[in-house]
Amino acid sequence: MLTAADQTTQDVAALSGGQDQLTIILLAFAVVAIIVTALVISNTFSVLVAQRTRELALLRCIGAGRGQIRNSVLVEAAIMGLVSSVFGVLLAAGVMWVLVEVARNNPGSEFATLAVPPSAVIAGIAVGLLMTLAAAFVPARAATAVAPLEELRPADYVNVSNRRGKFRLIGGGVLVIMGGALLAAGAARADLLMALPGGAMSFLGVLLCASLFIPALVSGLGRLAEPLGVPGRLAAVNAVRNPARTTATATALVVGVTLVTMMMAGAQTSRTAFEDTLAQNYPVDLSIQLEADRTATALETLASIEGVEAAAALTAVATTSVESGERTVYTISGSDAEAVLRSAETRPVDDIVLMPEDSGLPEITIDGASGSKTLPVREVESRTLVPLISEATAERLGVVTDPASQGSEVWLKLDDSLDYGAVTALRTEIVETLGLSDYQVSGAALERATFNQIIDVLLLVVTALLAVAVFIALIGVANTLSLSVLERTRESSLLRALGLTRAQLRIMLAVEAVLVAGVSALLGTALGILYGWLGAQAALGSVAAVTPSIPWLQLAGVLLVAVVAGLIASVMPARRAARLSPVEGLAMG
Repeated sequence: MLTAADQTTQDVAALSGGQDQLTIILLAFAVVAIIVTALVISNTFSVLVAQRTRELALLRCIGAGRGQIRNSVLVEAAIMGLVSSVFGVLLAAGVMWVLVEVARNNPGSEFATLAVPPSAVIAGIAVGLLMTLAAAFVPARAATAVAPLEELRPADYVNVSNRRGKFRLIGGGVLVIMGGALLAAGAARADLLMALPGGAMSFLGVLLCASLFIPALVSGLGRLAEPLGVPGRLAAVNAVRNPARTTATATALVVGVTLVTMMMAGAQTSRTAFEDTLAQNYPVDLSIQLEADRTATALETLASIEGVEAAAALTAVATTSVESGERTVYTISGSDAEAVLRSAETRPVDDIVLMPEDSGLPEITIDGASGSKTLPVREVESRTLVPLISEATAERLGVVTDPASQGSEVWLKLDDSLDYGAVTALRTEIVETLGLSDYQVSGAALERATFNQIIDVLLLVVTALLAVAVFIALIGVANTLSLSVLERTRESSLLRALGLTRAQLRIMLAVEAVLVAGVSALLGTALGILYGWLGAQAALGSVAAVTPSIPWLQLAGVLLVAVVAGLIASVMPARRAARLSPVEGLAMG
């Protein structure tokens, strides 16, 4: 005897083949969010340590040891990590409860229940706590210096002129080359299991080498800010004054933007490849079988149905010979063919008979009113296409006097914006309006709408998950700017004393944030387009011809959001810097 929970588990396992691929995918995105969060936590504690430099220095003066200072920062991190992790677990459970309640109100999903296993709660809290401690370790070590704020800056910046930079360049270069080769081979062979590790290796290599080129990119892009005058030129210099911190902040944002862009480009490329394959295998969106004497009336009715872009009737003009199977041969005008056919390959050509694939006939004999004629056959990648010739060829053969006995066929092209529900409703309306049976209306529209619906839902879920990572990374931009403002308090005050206005100071800090966010978004977009295309090729290359299809409007939206978010991230640090009077700032330190 099985309990309801056991039976539900068995049913889910049967439907999923015993595997839980969705959970694996969601956990993968959780790992991405954790990595980005760790980078932001590290920057956050750097800001906290910098703000309390005087306090920590005083504690050292009255006898506190380095270990005590370091442990105090780590204990603070542990408390914050524990509280935040518990809150995160409760929030996740609350969100899932809402989703389950919504699902239970939908037909067919009444069995949905909320299950929060203790292992998930413990794992979530443990991961959050350990991640926070690990991310806060470097700032905790910096806190033991308790020197003036300048000493919190890393003295040994990673570049090609020092040992660490050379090690990163060699290691990252090897990963990029090896991973890129594996990714390219996986895409060429349509082997996703080969492409996935190759993509991960190459991306890791790019991140390792990030400190060698991101500061240069930020500095180069900073030239675009020169028309803003002194604030623009200062922002370009200040944005890379601490290259290590700039690189860490940009890297977190690059990870999120790359993955968001990759999903968008991959989904669009997959959608295009699938639609091209459907267009070749199913020449029209919907095909309707009718009696010949109903064609004219049916065309008028179909033209009035909302969602039908074009309708065209095929005309039966001849039959093939007995040796060729006695099939009805149809024709369609060039303008009608262009209006309803999705693939140019299926449009009729003079003196050639279009036949479905695997017909096995190099040529075919057609019996027309003017006699019989043998024509070459061109097979198309479709199993549903009827024998088709051009109007000019039909005129030369002579139309059979009574093709009506073979019936008629009407082809429809539907509005591309119709989703699965709209296509289903339209098909039902056609069946009921024309008084047909369901089997008389067929075509690729339902398959295309179903695939697009799946792509849209997956893209929505994945983009929402990755948006969390991007949001966290943008918090890192604000934290980095806050620390930069603290480090440059005296400098900013001196600039104010020399005539820099509060508005110019705000512009300078805003441009700094935009430069970091803009370079990260541009780099992430370029990488995402490449990985999305190669990923789609690896996943679908064996079943469809994959060509890059880039959703420029969506990608422009991602870039715009990153830039605007960078501006928003600069508001609080800029306000704090502008409110400080030059006299107070010069007196500090």
